[in-house]
This record gives sequence, structure tokens and C-alpha cells, in this order.
Amino acid sequence: MFLSCSGQFATVHVSLFCRGWIMLHKTCSLTSGSVRWLSVRLAAFLGLVLSHPAGGGSGGWRAIGHEPSWSIMRTDTQLTLETDFGATRRDFPLPPAGRIDEQTVSYSSSAKGSKLQMTVKQAVCIDSMTGMPRPDQVTVQIDERSLSGCGGDPASLLQRNEWKVVYLAGKAILADPIISVNFSSEGRVSGSASCNRFGAGYTLTGEGLNIEKGMSSMMACDPPIMEQEQEFLQLLEKAVRFSITPAGSLMLQTAGQDAIELVKM
Repeated sequence: MFLSCSGQFATVHVSLFCRGWIMLHKTCSLTSGSVRWLSVRLAAFLGLVLSHPAGGGSGGWRAIGHEPSWSIMRTDTQLTLETDFGATRRDFPLPPAGRIDEQTVSYSSSAKGSKLQMTVKQAVCIDSMTGMPRPDQVTVQIDERSLSGCGGDPASLLQRNEWKVVYLAGKAILADPIISVNFSSEGRVSGSASCNRFGAGYTLTGEGLNIEKGMSSMMACDPPIMEQEQEFLQLLEKAVRFSITPAGSLMLQTAGQDAIELVKM
């Protein structure tokens, strides 16, 4: 990351490089009250980037939180807690996980006079800064300090099921044929669009979802089915974020607030 400033809280030039790519380039004017906001947004962005290792490697499980900013990484051997925007780092040996219930585990460890207690619950957690859903609700107690945030890979929420569409922009779809959607761990989304099979690439960015323009087979079906298929593919390509409802439905949302609602197959 490269961040250069000119003037006293006047013009700020921000360039964010990740693995050789320019992820953010911005020139803007800031007041003193905006500096903290920018720092928090960059910390949130980096938290998501760092939780997705290059090439899909097993970089460990990660959780992040905001206000105050913190993150914790769990590897096969240790827990690494960073606070104060990364200024303070503490490593703890990874203890055996204690099972609290079917969805919740806890970890207790100590090192260099500090005691750490972490609880991880398998339940959808919405990142308070970016709005990105993650699969785990996390609380950390470090000495007398309590922290809360979200953990796990957001992509796992997309990949854990094969989905079928039930609503397009608030309208129920035809009873037959079904529209199916599958998100792979290789960054591909595919399925049946109604009449034809489709496929496209997808990525998760710092704050949203991007689905590339894809390809589909060229079969012809009855006009109502073809119209539904076209509407689905257009909405899918326009999706910019996703959410999971309390009932477990997947919502793929466009910038215009239209949505594709999907349920487990």
C-alpha cells in the first residue's frame, strides 16, 4: 500500500497495491475529521484482501473487527492478534478448541503475561464497516479488553450450497423449469438459467460481488421461459453484493436494489 499526502488535511493521493495490481487509486480532499474514516475503510479493505490468499491457498482462518480496529489469524499452531491498526501484535499458542454447543467453540491461551479468550459461533455476521457477510460471529477477550467482529471467508457462504432461484426482482419465477446456481471455489458461477446452461467468473472485492459477463448454450424454449432466462442473466450480471437472510436465503443484489432471491436446492 502506498499513501501520499500533500498539504495539511488538504489533498490526499491514495494508491493501494495488492499482489502487483492497483486496487484503489483516489485523489480527494480531506478534513481532519475524515482521516480516521479513511484509515478505518482501508483497514476494512485490507482485512478482506488478506483473508483471501493468492491462488486460493490455505492462509488460515481470519476474523476482523472495527472501532476499535483489530484482527486475529488462526493457523495450525498459533493465534495472532493485531490491534491498534496493526501497531500491536501478540502471538499465542493455539490451544485445543473447546466445544460450547453445536455451533460454538472457544479457545483459551496465554503468552507473555497476557490471557486471550476467543469464542467463534457459526452464524452469519455482517461486517459493520463494509456490509460484507461472513460465516462466523467472533468475540475476543484480551486481558480486560473485549472485542467483537466477524470471521471466516465470505465466499464460503456462496459456496456451501447449490441454490435455486425463487424470486426475480420481487416476482415469483415459473414453476418449471428451475433456475439453479452454483458458486465454485475456483471462482466460477454456473447452472441452469431456465432453458440454457450458463457459466461466468466471479470475484469478491473489498465491499462487494462482481460477476463477469458469461456464456450460455443456445437452445430455444417457449417465449415465457426465454423471457425469464433473459431477465435472470441480466440481473445476475448486474449483481454488486450479496446477503444471507435470517431464513438462510441468498440475496444477489444490484446497485438499483433489484435482487435475485435463492434458496438451497
